[in-house]
Amino acid sequence: MKSPADMKVIQIEITNACPKRCSNCTRFCGHHKEPFFMDFETFQQAVDSMRGFKGIVGIMGGEPTIHPQFEKFVRYYREHIGYDDFSTACYEPTADFVKHILANAYNVDYSNQRGLWTSVNPRYYDHFELIQDTFGYQLVNDHTHPSMHETMMCTRKELGVADDEWVKLRDNCWVQNLWSASITPKGAFYCEIAAAMDATLGGPGGWKIEPGWWKRTPADFADQLHWCEMCSAALPMPKRNANEEVDDVSPVWREKLIQIDSPKLRKGLVNEFSPAAYNRNEHEVICEATPYLEDQERRIGAAGKTLKPRRIVSVAWLTGAIPGEEAARILDSLKAAKRLDFVVSSEVAHRELAEAAGVPFLDATGRNGGEVYAELRERGKAKDWILLLRDCAPPEKTLELLQSCVFNPGCIYRQRSGGGSPRGIQFFNVRAHALEKGGDLFHIADGYPARKVVKLAAGEPSQYRLNAGRMFYRRAMKRVYWAQKRIGRKLGGAAAAGL
Repeated sequence: MKSPADMKVIQIEITNACPKRCSNCTRFCGHHKEPFFMDFETFQQAVDSMRGFKGIVGIMGGEPTIHPQFEKFVRYYREHIGYDDFSTACYEPTADFVKHILANAYNVDYSNQRGLWTSVNPRYYDHFELIQDTFGYQLVNDHTHPSMHETMMCTRKELGVADDEWVKLRDNCWVQNLWSASITPKGAFYCEIAAAMDATLGGPGGWKIEPGWWKRTPADFADQLHWCEMCSAALPMPKRNANEEVDDVSPVWREKLIQIDSPKLRKGLVNEFSPAAYNRNEHEVICEATPYLEDQERRIGAAGKTLKPRRIVSVAWLTGAIPGEEAARILDSLKAAKRLDFVVSSEVAHRELAEAAGVPFLDATGRNGGEVYAELRERGKAKDWILLLRDCAPPEKTLELLQSCVFNPGCIYRQRSGGGSPRGIQFFNVRAHALEKGGDLFHIADGYPARKVVKLAAGEPSQYRLNAGRMFYRRAMKRVYWAQKRIGRKLGGAAAAGL
């Protein structure tokens, strides 16, 4: 077994609620009549207790992004765990979001000590900007594609595993040695599966959440090892496709589920297997960290659609710099492309063109950009993306790009017409942190930090795909970047000590 101090990750489990009901879930989702949601005070204690830990402090569930205080939690966590470097943030558009994540997540040693484990549900999209700004390491899996989950719900005594053999298997368990210790509202645990079992079966709770709890060694685990007796992770066990949503349980576990009135059991989503028919030679003991999914690029399937721009309000911003005939051609082109929802201008001729095209007009005469932006949001019921087109119509390839890539709602994407002309495209999301207090439509980029003002290429979406070479380059550059950060922090500490 391993001391939590020697683990690469320790998890803070902020909820065991999840929209998924995966087979043999390590958090036993679907068996809780009332899932827990960690309160903010407990979360503060959990974060503060990890001071001095050298690995990643993860935020996990269930599905953590559905916690109603997720944003508040993450902001506190960000102030007290790790550091900002933004080298792993998704700011550029990407046609391969999974590859972007994998390019960052290949090695937990190279991170900013912050990690998120998520199934990428719609709430992930709602928090996209904050997540990218915060977490240097993300482990995503929407379970769309088949992944094989081993049953945890069996006891070694039912299978006739002798004490001497059991101790060796238990102490080499892949979960405790390769995964994480864990904090729940009921305390701290040496193993995340033990923590989940305690929460599911109404156990006595874990250790007090206090600074340094994670320095305990295996010699201190005795008061929690009873959970190992309830767990079959260390044994060679059958697996099942997570998408079947059926749990395989032993007779002892079935009785436990009856006692807690498991909703999943009542729905018939539990399969009781017979220990007498168990043949250990048909299965293998797991000895790797990700034994359930062979192709890591299949971590996101259907969820990928929820990350792309949902509704785009397209706005033609016409200025006095273009003649009427050209303005008419721009509107005709936008209407043909079904990218014309509003016309903004202070010119009477442009109002007439908008009326002729049957498009709502926003009069900018004598008004500032903040007033026009507020009217656009209200009249357009804009809750997602706005495509602002200044004196131009976008190339067809650009429109294809907007439909094919994942964009960060916290960034503004700009594409100029060239030649020093102010003509061009600005693509932004009304939920950006930079626009929390409103925005000036005519100077919309002014409120964004420089790293979130992104130049948009005019070419094919393939420009934003990550092939093997690009992934290798990004990983190599991150290793250099993080090495420099570590050296910088050491030198800074030495300077502070007067060395």
